[in-house]
Amino acid sequence: MISMVIPTRNRAHTLRLVAPSYFTQALVTEIVFVSDEGDDDSEAVLTAIAAAHPGVQMKFKRNAQRLGASQSRNVGVQACSNDFVLFCDDDEFLEADYARICLDKLQQSGAGAVSGRRVYMELGETTADALRRFGHGLRDTMPFRPVLCEYVNGARFQGDRRQPITNAIILTWRALLLQYPFDGEYARGNGYREESDYQMNLFVHGHDIWVTNACHSMHLPMAQVRTGGQRTQTWRRIYWSIYYTHYFFGKYYAAYAARLQLRTPRWLAVAAFAVFSVYRELLRPPLHAVAMALLRRRRARQDTVVA
Repeated sequence: MISMVIPTRNRAHTLRLVAPSYFTQALVTEIVFVSDEGDDDSEAVLTAIAAAHPGVQMKFKRNAQRLGASQSRNVGVQACSNDFVLFCDDDEFLEADYARICLDKLQQSGAGAVSGRRVYMELGETTADALRRFGHGLRDTMPFRPVLCEYVNGARFQGDRRQPITNAIILTWRALLLQYPFDGEYARGNGYREESDYQMNLFVHGHDIWVTNACHSMHLPMAQVRTGGQRTQTWRRIYWSIYYTHYFFGKYYAAYAARLQLRTPRWLAVAAFAVFSVYRELLRPPLHAVAMALLRRRRARQDTVVA
């Protein structure tokens, strides 16, 4: 059986939307929500949802002081009673059977952790709309960038894929979580790399990480997510992304590069990531907006011709 752990902080407004999809997951018998010194009505919202699903035990933990998402995950793991733990963010839906499919993949592969694909919903979309739009990905590019140590969420690929890290919505073994707990250092700023740290810890110790197209999580549109690390100022996001990548590479880069036979020195990999971080935050959004506008214009012309 599977336990779920969801760190949260003052996200009753998103949990009200997404949490019902957790309680209907096959094989999930308990769900642990860890409120990081939150003071909204999340507990009342979740208690009401749990009442409609008596077959799933709901536990609500509240940190007495702010610990950050990483330590909140560790708190949740300590409260779990099952051998397998599925993590989810408090602003994401889970597709039906997400937990069961990941467990099948985990046991068949012997991996350390497995995730499905993550789909970022657009405003006004249903989850079904978002899944149809995403398909097996949105663009033809490398699914993983070794020098940057970046998983490319929207990359197009089919089937299952093994790589050093995946997204945050992973199923893993509780025994591994106790052996390699989340690092509480990622408690400030946007907490960048906090989920990747656990996965990389597994990877450099010989465990495989898999991502599968067989199931999906669906992230709410950003307009519906009023708080969180991605709501900070742009330059703060850039700073903390580079800061934490420097820390992350300091811990793992030598062993990571050795396993991948990567010859790029660590200092150059950090410098490359810094350049990429500035591009991602400052240049890519307007370029993406222009590309989408051109695509919509092309589709409109095609529709006119067909009509």
